[in-house]
Amino acid sequence: MRSRWLRLLALLTCVLVTAAVAGPVQAQNKVEAARGQPIRHFSFGAAGDHGANPHTAAALRRLDRSDAAFYLALGDLDYDQTRTDRAWCRYVHEHLPRKGARFPFEVLVGNHEQDGGPDGRIRHHARCLPDRLSSTPGPGSGYGAEYAFSYPPRHPLARVIMIAPNLTVNGERHTYRAGSPHRRWLLRQINQARADGVRWVVVGMHYPCLSAGATHGCDAGPEILNLLVRKRVDLVLTGHNHVYERGKQLRRGAGCRWIRPGRFDRDCVVPGWRDGSYRKGAGTVFVTAGSFGRHEQGIDPHDPDRRYFARVDGDALGFVRYVVRPGRIDARLLATADSGHDSFSIG
Repeated sequence: MRSRWLRLLALLTCVLVTAAVAGPVQAQNKVEAARGQPIRHFSFGAAGDHGANPHTAAALRRLDRSDAAFYLALGDLDYDQTRTDRAWCRYVHEHLPRKGARFPFEVLVGNHEQDGGPDGRIRHHARCLPDRLSSTPGPGSGYGAEYAFSYPPRHPLARVIMIAPNLTVNGERHTYRAGSPHRRWLLRQINQARADGVRWVVVGMHYPCLSAGATHGCDAGPEILNLLVRKRVDLVLTGHNHVYERGKQLRRGAGCRWIRPGRFDRDCVVPGWRDGSYRKGAGTVFVTAGSFGRHEQGIDPHDPDRRYFARVDGDALGFVRYVVRPGRIDARLLATADSGHDSFSIG
């Protein structure tokens, strides 16, 4: 009996030490897991467009100090700023010493890693930064291109679905138009999450569609934009544009049959929304964070899509931290070098 209590004391001591290092969310999760209780909240990070430069190193240091249980790398990974793809994976590990080599740094294809892209293929990055979250791959696809997982694994609060609209991996073009196998798989993932009582549905992809960025247009395609809004996915996370953009909450209905990029329609914005505070289930929030380590793109103030956004920032560098609870998601831009500030919640 005494040895049992000593083991329990040692376990709780370990939890308390972890609390001092990893922060309150991660420490509370360890306490709940040690007691066999459902994890009531967790934190994760997400952004795209990384590289291997001083901005990247600063963002990785901040990620390493955070309480994130996992990180979603939303495409465009090394930018050939390391000698090889494997060297970039080592670079990531070296800058996450507290998180350790088994930290779930979950990668997703961007245009730089697709077939014919300039920076190697996503399978190289997926091999040296492997899936740590027991993901389910899409049809004819796999981890790094199209996959999904629930978190926490037991009593999940969120379903995370990673997709690759208009990107080609291993000869497979990922299109989400009507009748495509990728669209059917995506719909199954969303519908099953809701049937299982999973509270939040989060979709990650590299290309956005709506953007006030001065360089890119609707690279993801209007089909996937309108599908995700019709299904009222809670959060859609993208990279590609080297800016930070947080959308207003969007919906489709009687006054908004189809969202058309490049033409603002006020009927597609959820009525009564308040900046920084969104209502769960009322619509979809799009967040582009495409400047983890890349910073050479501005905002076009005259872009018609600008009116779909609550906040745009062409100077922000870093990633977004999300804290997920059963009734609420809180998000904050963790910018480096005082490059930007924003926060919002859905609840």
